[in-house]
Order: sequence, then C-alpha cells, then structure tokens
Amino acid sequence: MSLRINTNTMLIFIDKKAPEKAKSILSETARVVEFQTHGMVYEVVSGHPDIFMCQTPDGIVAAPGLPKEYKEILKEHNVNFFFGKENPGVQYPQTARYNALFTKHGILHNLKLTDSGILALDKKQIHCSQGYTRCNTIEVKDIIFTSDLGVIKTLQNKSINSFYIEPGEILLKGFKNGFFGGCCGIMNSKFFVCGSFGYLKNGQVIRELIQQQGFEVIELYNGPLYDVGGIFFLT
Repeated sequence: MSLRINTNTMLIFIDKKAPEKAKSILSETARVVEFQTHGMVYEVVSGHPDIFMCQTPDGIVAAPGLPKEYKEILKEHNVNFFFGKENPGVQYPQTARYNALFTKHGILHNLKLTDSGILALDKKQIHCSQGYTRCNTIEVKDIIFTSDLGVIKTLQNKSINSFYIEPGEILLKGFKNGFFGGCCGIMNSKFFVCGSFGYLKNGQVIRELIQQQGFEVIELYNGPLYDVGGIFFLT
C-alpha cells in the first residue's frame, strides 16, 4: 500500500494530541500540521480542526481568530480559505459554530448555531438538533455515517441513506466517549480512520459498507477509534 502524495500540494490538519502512530502514518502521505489553540475553547477540543474550520466545496471557512501560524501555513500552500464572522465560544453551543458538514444534499447542521459565513455559501440547508454535526458525521459517497441518533432521524425523515454507529467505544479524553466523524477523514478514494474497526461494534460491517462505496480503508493505528476532531486533508 502506497500513501505517498505530493507533499507540496497537500496538508493534513489533525489534533496535536492525536496518537503518534497515526500522525506518523499520515506523514507518509503529506505534511502533517499538528493543530492546537490556547484559551479559545475548552481544552478537550482545543486542537480539533472541526471546531475552527469547516470544509466546503468552495474552500475552508475558518474562524477569524485562527492562530496566525496556521493562517500562514494555509497561505504558503495556496489553500483556498476565507474567514467566517465569529470565533468559536469558550463553551458549547458556541464551540459548534464551524462544526457543520457539507453533503451533496446540502449543509447539515444545527442552523441556529452555524456561522453566517458558512450559511452564505449554499442555499440548501438541513437542520438537525446536533451542534457537533461534523464531529459525529461523515459522508462517504452515497452513505452518511453518524454517531448521533438525532442526525439519523433527520436524515431518515428526508429519505437520505444513512448508517448509525454507536459511539460508546470511541475514545475522547475527558469525556465518556467521542464521536465517529471526529475519527475520520477522506482523501480521494481513501478513507482514513484514527484507530481500527476491529475495536468497534459492527466494525466489520462499517468497513465493508465503506469499501462498497469504492473507498480503501486505512486504519492509522491498532487500537480503539480516537476522536481527533476530524482529519482534514487540504489542497
């Protein structure tokens, strides 16, 4: 299995606190940016990319208070990004302003919380009760996987193909559990997960569903899934 991509045109943002093995494997693919912030949000999610950035078809919508060093890295690598209107707040629900997920069906988020800079990008919007939508959810071609029952209900009501993943076995230090979307990232036809599906209930079923969508599954270390606030591949 070859992971090598042109490191001059690809960045990977991941929580600095992510397992070292995961960061090491990702570094074979592109430049890994170990993300961290101080004093902006509560400590557990202070290094989670999906708290400060939202991936969209038009580029990255970033919090205006994104630390300068990361702004410079994005500019250096010619990543298309622009700023939202507000910064994440210290506590939930203000921490969830950028935690929306762009799907082919529209923006999926608790629209009461979404930063207005994100909402301005797409007329199609799907409201759900969960503010941490990207933390919980990821779209893999024709299936949306989520670890939130409210998101599942919303998607089912709209007849959108979805699959629920019980989050109890997903790790997030300081919390009872983490969320599935925060363990994952997609680059071309490769699906990266921070951990091994062998440690997750129905893990083999989930792996096979992802493979059936035409994706190669790459497990970044042999251990339980670990919520790192998403693995953001940026070009």
